[in-house]
Amino acid sequence: MLKREATYRSMADNSVEALNRSQKSEERFVHLTTHSSDWYWETDESDRFTFLPNGKQRPSGLPPAQLIGKRRIDLAVDPNAPALREYLRKVERREAFENLRYRTQGSTPGTTRVVNISGAPFFEHGVFRGYRGTGRDVTDEVERTNELARLARENTAIIENSPDIMAVLDEDGNYLRISEAAFEILGYGAREFLGRHFLEFIHPDDAAIGSEALSGCKRHKRFASEFEARWNQRRGGIVHLSTFLRWSAAENLLYLTSRDITERCNAQAALKQSRDEIASMLESIGDAFFAIDKHWRIKYVNSKAANLAGADREDALGKTLWEVVPQIRNSPTADFYRRAMENRQPVFFEAYSPVVKAWIEVRAYPNADGLLVSFYDISARRVAELAVRQSESRLRDVIQLTPAGYLRCAADSCIVDVNIALCQIAGYAREDLVGQPLDQLFPGCPWQEALFGRHSDDVAHALEVAIHHQDGHEVPVLFNGRIERDGDGRALSFTAFLTDITNRKQSEMHMQHLATHDSLTGLPNRAYLHAHVEGMLGRDGASVPFAVMFIDLDRFKEVNDSFGHEAGDLLLREVARRLRTPLREEDLMVRLGGDEFVIVVPCEAPREAGAAVARALLDSLAEPVNIAGHELHVTASIGISVFPDDGHGKELLFQNADTAMYRAKAARRNAYRFFEPDMSVQVKTRMTLDVALRHALRRNEFALHFQPRINLQTLEISGMEALLRWKHPEFGTVPPAEFIGIAEESGLIETIGMWALEEACMQGAALMRRLGRPLRISVNVSARQLQAPDFADRVSAALRAGAMDAQLLELELTESTLIEDLDRSASLLKELKALGVAIAVDDFGTGYSNLAYLRRFPLDVLKLDRSFLVQQDEGISNVAFIKAFVDMAHALGLAVVAEGVESPEVLEFLCRTACDEGQGYLFAEPMPVDAVEAYLSAWLAGALPAPAALL
Repeated sequence: MLKREATYRSMADNSVEALNRSQKSEERFVHLTTHSSDWYWETDESDRFTFLPNGKQRPSGLPPAQLIGKRRIDLAVDPNAPALREYLRKVERREAFENLRYRTQGSTPGTTRVVNISGAPFFEHGVFRGYRGTGRDVTDEVERTNELARLARENTAIIENSPDIMAVLDEDGNYLRISEAAFEILGYGAREFLGRHFLEFIHPDDAAIGSEALSGCKRHKRFASEFEARWNQRRGGIVHLSTFLRWSAAENLLYLTSRDITERCNAQAALKQSRDEIASMLESIGDAFFAIDKHWRIKYVNSKAANLAGADREDALGKTLWEVVPQIRNSPTADFYRRAMENRQPVFFEAYSPVVKAWIEVRAYPNADGLLVSFYDISARRVAELAVRQSESRLRDVIQLTPAGYLRCAADSCIVDVNIALCQIAGYAREDLVGQPLDQLFPGCPWQEALFGRHSDDVAHALEVAIHHQDGHEVPVLFNGRIERDGDGRALSFTAFLTDITNRKQSEMHMQHLATHDSLTGLPNRAYLHAHVEGMLGRDGASVPFAVMFIDLDRFKEVNDSFGHEAGDLLLREVARRLRTPLREEDLMVRLGGDEFVIVVPCEAPREAGAAVARALLDSLAEPVNIAGHELHVTASIGISVFPDDGHGKELLFQNADTAMYRAKAARRNAYRFFEPDMSVQVKTRMTLDVALRHALRRNEFALHFQPRINLQTLEISGMEALLRWKHPEFGTVPPAEFIGIAEESGLIETIGMWALEEACMQGAALMRRLGRPLRISVNVSARQLQAPDFADRVSAALRAGAMDAQLLELELTESTLIEDLDRSASLLKELKALGVAIAVDDFGTGYSNLAYLRRFPLDVLKLDRSFLVQQDEGISNVAFIKAFVDMAHALGLAVVAEGVESPEVLEFLCRTACDEGQGYLFAEPMPVDAVEAYLSAWLAGALPAPAALL
């Protein structure tokens, strides 16, 4: 007994101890879930929360009691978020999941938080009871990541849009990254820099400057170095760049920034050269020279002028001319100076100077500040050499004033004389050229050999050559020269004028670009395409296959018609940009014109590569294009031919790609097709029909068939539509769908259409006279016919020739024809209405269906397309729509004719909608004129059942 009691006491003590341990464990769990940065959660079998902690770390911030029983998806911002869909799949499969991230509702209305959850299923006795897991609020982390990404994008945009070159170099000075400005300034692509030392791009004469800057940054541990140097451009030119190098010891990298200072350097060099040349020239020339301002104060005087005037050079500066040489104030010389100053025109004169006490020749040139005056003593040769002096003076004036460069060379090929214009063209000072051999100026003088030969050509005219510029590049010039020879034919001297034709050459290059590129998109054009493909076919061992892809935008004309050509141009530029995106650098993209593009893709497996590129091109057009606030969905049809499988010549490859493109367009559009041999058969058939069609009218192969129209209110025959038929002696009856399009493309539709109109008037009027009752004759008119400026006169002539009442003629036009030129259409319809002719719009509802033009144009009839009736016949309830359509037409004063009436149900339906007239196989099929006459006679005689019997 005592032993049992002891056992009971021991068991009780153990239970109490277990309870205490359980309570402490529960306290630790509550403390953990309340104060942890993550939160613990539990859901039941229905995915509803059964436990949530009281901590504030949960994103909703709501008490657990308000969340218990709700599903996770009920609290999510987007129930269809990918993470939630993955969560539901895992739960359905009873699988654990980790780090699923989604956005849930925040603690206050309108706010959201991003959470990251992990969990695993738990089971009791093998039965699924729900999920347990943890979650964490990662909103701040996501926002920090997004902010860092935004800052990175902004930094990238700043770098790429800077006009300065920005680059990262390794410690040795090799490029690691470089901005797009390098291409604009130096002409090299970014890839051409990578891995190459920056000194490779610096002019060799300036490389030491860049090397010293690099050494200063890296070896001497200077934070930064700055230097100015000349850099080589890809196209052979030179640019001056101011470069800043900064060394980062922490990153072991160099940061380079370069700015284009070419214009500044050129201006400084030109200014220095000009000053040096002027100073040297003014002191070295034999003339006396001085310069005065507008107030006659002396700004400069050379030594010779000061000596001749008997004045101290330094003392004369700043004084007026009259103070230094008062003797000339009232002399003729002063009158010349005043005239030059007032008229701002140079003056040249000879006069006796009382100051110099000799005859002098004077040149006075006005400038912005005053006058530049040079003079020299001509007393010794005034009489004896007057004629020679005048000739030389005129020649020198011409040489100095002409914009063409002047060159005189001795028989030993050394330069004797040049003018300022030549120095400016070549970039040399005069003293750098005079005394130098021709090689200094010409890479290859066209006449150097002639100087050493006898009786060679003496005159050269308009030769295009190049001369060396001082900075290293070549300047194209137009060369006109003459060799003076002695009596034995030996050269004495060589004189030439050189005209700078740089601008002309640049214009020629620009014109060449315009001739080979499309002005709208900047893409190469048809001429470039032909030359490129010929080059590919003409290469040595032309065995590299390639694919030719013809691309035509689907329904592009509708964009121009609906939104205008400016919107169409915007669309073409965007399409060109998108199509170029998936292509490689070696792939060629060309715009042929309109909405047609061609892409040439060189590849080893052209069919596989062509298919992949075609899919990528179609995908690039998948996103809608926003034009003028409208979202436009663009699709394209692509035809592909392959070299050498589909042809060895460019014309055949182009033709086959074009054929395949039309097959893609005919199939379903927004697709691509490879050329197949059977496509050529179809093209040849079409060409055969085209040729035959050109003779069909002369051979009387056309005929008119007539289909009666029924008044649906009285169920009486009210008129007929004239339909064109072609019976070829070899092909038999050719369906209109096969030859009408060919006639429109070839332009024959205008002649054929007028024949149909004239025949309809003659046959219709004759038929009405024989039947003794009026019938309205409806005739289709093409867009080409309407473009004829005298179309109304032709209609009037057809009516007169057929002796037909104009009120019984109805002309059927399509919607697209009317809106192609609204003003022209409105004017033409008014002319036709003045004749008394009725106007109908054919197949209304299949095109633009714009009510605006219904009110603008003087229309009489709308022909409802048969597609609406087919839908009704298939059981699609369309009564309300067509009833509303008929009511609208009646409100506008227009009658409605339904095409394609082929069942009593459709007839009954149309009668209920108050439709005015109908035509279709239910009443009668199109018939030749004799058959339709028999049909109408039988109907009038009561030999045929009335249309009312069909209801």
